[in-house]
Formats: sequence, structure tokens, C-alpha cells
Amino acid sequence: MQKHIIVRDTLIYSGASYIVIIVGFFVSVFSKRFFGVSGAGYWALLTVVTTYGMYIGLGVQNALIREVPQSIGAKKMEKAKEIENVTYSFLLIAGLTGTVVIWLLSFFLFTDPVLKTGMKIIAVLVFVTHLYNLILNILRARKQISILSRVVVLNILLVAMFALPGAYFLNVNGFAAGVVISTALSFFFAKRWADIRFSLSFDWDQIWHLIKIGVAMLLVSILSRTFLNVDKIMIGKMLGIEQLGFYTIGIMAIQQVSTLPRFFNIVIFPHIQEKYGATKDVLDIKNVVMKSTYFISRLAPILIGTIIFITQPVVFIVLPEFKDGLGIMKILVIGYYFIAINQMSSTLIYTIDKQRSLIPLYGIMVVVCIGLNYLFIIKGLGITGVALGTSISYFLFFLVVFTFASRHILEWYKIVRLYFEIMIFYFYFLVNILWIDAIVNFPGAILTSFSKISCFLLVSIPVLISVQRRERIFSIIYEAFKSKSFSSRAGDGVVAK
Repeated sequence: MQKHIIVRDTLIYSGASYIVIIVGFFVSVFSKRFFGVSGAGYWALLTVVTTYGMYIGLGVQNALIREVPQSIGAKKMEKAKEIENVTYSFLLIAGLTGTVVIWLLSFFLFTDPVLKTGMKIIAVLVFVTHLYNLILNILRARKQISILSRVVVLNILLVAMFALPGAYFLNVNGFAAGVVISTALSFFFAKRWADIRFSLSFDWDQIWHLIKIGVAMLLVSILSRTFLNVDKIMIGKMLGIEQLGFYTIGIMAIQQVSTLPRFFNIVIFPHIQEKYGATKDVLDIKNVVMKSTYFISRLAPILIGTIIFITQPVVFIVLPEFKDGLGIMKILVIGYYFIAINQMSSTLIYTIDKQRSLIPLYGIMVVVCIGLNYLFIIKGLGITGVALGTSISYFLFFLVVFTFASRHILEWYKIVRLYFEIMIFYFYFLVNILWIDAIVNFPGAILTSFSKISCFLLVSIPVLISVQRRERIFSIIYEAFKSKSFSSRAGDGVVAK
């Protein structure tokens, strides 16, 4: 029954997310066209500032995502509501503090006038994003996937409506201002649709409890984000803004690949927390964690190959000035597979309150990534070397974190066997991506892309058949669509709770 609920909710959220992907890809492509190469580099740096600005919340939202569903699983509904109110109250103070700090830093951190103005806009964006993310996290924690899906679709449509015209008329800072407006409106409508009402609650014991949980998650998140942003930071500092602009083609493709593990995690995470909250036995969540990892390890490569072959004609036709970034894109996306399948490792560690152990592991991986990227840069390999160093770091990150997480639910021989299975499928898809990309070529970028995708999907069929035989996942999807279609004709639509 739980599998059917998870599949149903995943379908609902996936449908919404694919709309987000399509519109987001459109926004990403045309914003880069409006920005130009240098403008894309500016936006990449401002995005890094936004990322770090979100840490002013001290991780309390991460604590909420875990504590609310665990409280619900333990049948403590009043405690769950109190956690929501306490988190909201704390974020009002923390968000305003972050806004003021970033605003003041804009006068000292950069001398470039574009970045100085952009920092001021980002300061406001950080505050409204804290509130918007809070609503999303509450919807996730409550498993209100239907409303969550509507909200994320609304958000990306508003971004297209406000941010793209801003990019066209005012370049990078116009785009940033449009994102601020879109995020604020999304928060307002989400709060209204979900009928979420907050009351100020400064229970400092509860706040401190959330901070203690959240700070460890925050440190892990900072190190994780640093690990994922090291390549961009080093290119910006050592190779220049224009080279970073070319590199953003790889970043754009990675954003699309990262959607698959995100779909699974957003839907599955509260189910895992409720199940664990009821018994506090890690073996009770083993089955969900392992099946999620299995699906991602088999399906992520199919998405990776498809994204590679779709991005190529888009760049040739719409963004020809970015074509030098296509080789980098392929290296990055293929390497990102190891980040994608590691998603459930972090979820498992957070669930059993072992996140403090991840801090030194993530710290070591940041140092390794910096070292590899620096080595390849001084060897004269440029952004290609950075992409290669980053992909190697992704693989090493997978080995370290996946092993640490797996030791809590599996014996060593099973971990080794799992590694073997994952690598077999990885190399199977890698070889197919490389030969199809090298051999299948026709006059015209669109025909070539269509042919490559068709060939790739054909060689993916055996993997899809094995997934169906093992988990009947496509049968369950069909049943979910059939059930929803029948319910809709009967006038009683399916709504995820």
C-alpha cells in the first residue's frame, strides 16, 4: 500500500516538476541569451551568494522537515504544529538579519557596479526565499503533495512572467528582481492554498532544540554546497568570468539531471521520517531506502543520456556562442550520476541523527575537490580540467558517503555487491552514451538529436524491463493513471494528502 501511495504522489509531483523542468529550461536558455556569456557568469556568482545567504536560518528548516513527520508518526500532532510556528518565528528574525548583512556586504565585497547592485537585490531575495521554502517544507512534511505540486508550477510560471522580461530589459539585475517578485507571490498563494496559519512563538527551548539538530545539518549542507560550488568559484577566480559563462552550460544540464533524485526524496522523505518516528528502528526504513537507491541507479543514467542529447541542439541553435561548453557539459553530467545515487545516503544519515559524522567526511571531500581542480588548472587543462576533476570528486564522494550510510543497514558483502551492480549499470550506459554521441550524426542538429535519443532509449529497454520485473513499477504507474482517470470521470479526483 505504501508503495502505491509513494508512486501516486511521485507521479503527481513528477508531472508538476516536469512542467517546471520544461519551463525552467526555457527560462535558463533565454536568460543566458539575454545575459550573454559575461552576464551568465555574473548570475552564477550571485547564485552562489544566494546559496550561502540561506544558511542564516541555522538549519532549522532542515530540522523541521525531519521533526514534524517524526512527530506525526509518533501521533504528537500538537508538537508538530508548535515546531512549525517556532520555525516561522525564528526565520522572521534570521531572514531579516541575513538581508541586512548581505546588503551591507554589497558595499565592500565587490567593486563591480553590476555585482554591487545585484547583491542588494539578492539580499531581499534571501528573505523571501526563506519564507517560501518554509511553506514548501511544511507541505513536504505533511505529505500535501498535490498542493506542493501546484505551488512549484506557479513559481516557475511567475519566474518566466517576471524574471525573463527583467533579463531582457535590465540584464542580470532585472532577472534577479523578477525572481524576488515571483518568490514573494509564490509564498502568498501557497500559504493561502494550503490554509497555513502561523502564530508567533518564541519558545527558546524548542528553538534551541531545532538549532542543535539544524546546525549539524547546516554545516553538512554548507560543506555539501561548497563541494558542489568549488568548481564555479575556482573558475571565476582563476580562469575568469567568460570561462565561467561557458561552464554554465554544464551547470544548466546538471540542474535537469538533479530532478530525478529530488523527486524521489521530496515524496519519500516524510514517509521515511514517519515510519522511523513510530519505532526508532533503522531496519524499519531499510526497504524504502534500498528501493529508492535501486530506482535512481537504474533510471538516472537514462535521464543523463537524454539531457546530453537534448542540450546539444539547443546550444547549437539558440546559444551558439556557448558551444565551447558542450564538452564540459558532457563530462559534468556523466560524473553527476554519483551525486544522484547518493541522495538516499544523506536521508538515511539525517533520519537516524548521525549527521554530525558527515561533517569531517564532507570537509575532506571539499579539500580533495579543490586539490584536483587546482592541479588540473595549473596543468593548463582549463575548464575541461575542472570538469574532469569535479567528476572524479563526485565519484570519490559517492564511495565515502555511500559506504558510511550503508554500514548502518547492510553487511559488508552486500555493500560490495551493491557497488558492483551500480558500476555495471553505470559503465553500460556510459559506453552507450559515448558511442551514440560519436557515431550517430546527420545533417541538422534536431534530426541528429532525435536519432541519438531514439538509439539511446532502445539500448535502455533491457534495463527498463529488469526494473519492471523486479518491482512492477510501470504496472503500478499504469494502475495509478487508470485509477486517477476513473476517479476524474466519476467526479472525485485523487488528491494526495
